[in-house]
Amino acid sequence: MANILIVDDDLSLREVLEIALLKKGHAVWTAPDSATALSVLQKQSIALILLDLRLGRESGIDLLVRIRETWADVPVLMVTAYADAKSAITAMKHGAKDYISKPFELDDLLYTVERTLETARLKEENAWLKGQISRHYGEIIGHSRQMQAVFDLVRRIAPTNISVLLTGESGTGKELFARCIHDESRRRGQPFLAINCGGLPENLVESELFGYRKGAFTGADRNKKGLLEMAEGGTLFLDEVGELAPSTQVRLLRYIQERCFIPLGGTEELRSDVRIIAATNRNVEQCVADGDFREDLYYRLSGVKVHLPPLRERGEDVLDLADHFLDKACRAQKRQLKGFTPEARKKLLAYGYPGNVRELENIVERAVALELGDAVSSQSLVIYEKIAAAEQDGGVHKVLSGQMTLDEYLAEHEHRVIAEALRRCGGHKGRAAEMVGLNFRQFRYRLTKAGEKDEDI
Repeated sequence: MANILIVDDDLSLREVLEIALLKKGHAVWTAPDSATALSVLQKQSIALILLDLRLGRESGIDLLVRIRETWADVPVLMVTAYADAKSAITAMKHGAKDYISKPFELDDLLYTVERTLETARLKEENAWLKGQISRHYGEIIGHSRQMQAVFDLVRRIAPTNISVLLTGESGTGKELFARCIHDESRRRGQPFLAINCGGLPENLVESELFGYRKGAFTGADRNKKGLLEMAEGGTLFLDEVGELAPSTQVRLLRYIQERCFIPLGGTEELRSDVRIIAATNRNVEQCVADGDFREDLYYRLSGVKVHLPPLRERGEDVLDLADHFLDKACRAQKRQLKGFTPEARKKLLAYGYPGNVRELENIVERAVALELGDAVSSQSLVIYEKIAAAEQDGGVHKVLSGQMTLDEYLAEHEHRVIAEALRRCGGHKGRAAEMVGLNFRQFRYRLTKAGEKDEDI
């Protein structure tokens, strides 16, 4: 069903069209002139307009122009008995979707209406899907400003062949982003292979990357292809690249520069076309300064550097991620839970997630396994967070020793809690208020009071 507005000065035609559209299940409004039509548009959400080219002494084109100024996305079908090329061109030029001549077959007009509504529906669905892709890039969820900036950068670099260095703390989703870059590239139909450079001994990393020939070392009883050969035409993801040994760094640098390599124990030079995406949770610039990582390799790997923010810096994504992981865990564990209780949501927002997205997923999986009710409660959210007891005791000592008053102590901690809540919620005051258990008015009062002490909050 769609809301349709008929604008025509001919009462009998309005009634015929209204009856026909009502039989099709649509909701219909009618208007004999521009003023009535604009009044309806201001009060109702209209999906399609049937507009006569002449409304008595008024011009349907003039009304079309006014409609386009405010309701640009609403499709308009022009209906007229004065069918000529000039008026048709003028109507289409001003945004009419189609042009129907009087007299017309009612079935033809209804077909045009349904076709136009379907086109508009598909356009709306495409816009919605783009919005979902924007928030859910591949399997990665995030509508925060920080993640949207990352998504935008990834979309721009994915179709290219430039090397990418993903940086960020453990658990921020670096491998997921690497897969997304591959899936959005021209190499999507080719292999995506990954290796954890910090999880294997030095000699094993080299043999995995470059392969080896029979007799290269004890136990090498056959030839073995390396990942650089197996990923031909595709992408190789080097996780924890900062852990590579110096000798491996040299060999990898040569491959990136020359696009060729020699397997361990071999003599022949092999060529391959592989895009390199690397990731690290270390400060590679500091590693370069300390002499632990080759500067030339760092620059080769970081054609484009993409930093993934920790979850604590994009608190507005926490609940979306939690809902996603809840659905995923319920399907895996064959449970049916109706979301999170308000107390559980508040607890999820209040935590800092040192393990980032991976830790949040583990928390939700554990909660689904432990929950006995029909929704995840705060009791089922087992969160292990270190409390800065020493810091708290230090404040208590200052109060008890007379170094500061109790009011000063409480005001200082109130200010810090408000500032941290705002930071975790990306500056969203409504969510920050919910996080600390205040209504918006109470939170705004405390925010103003804290602002008088510190303009940076």
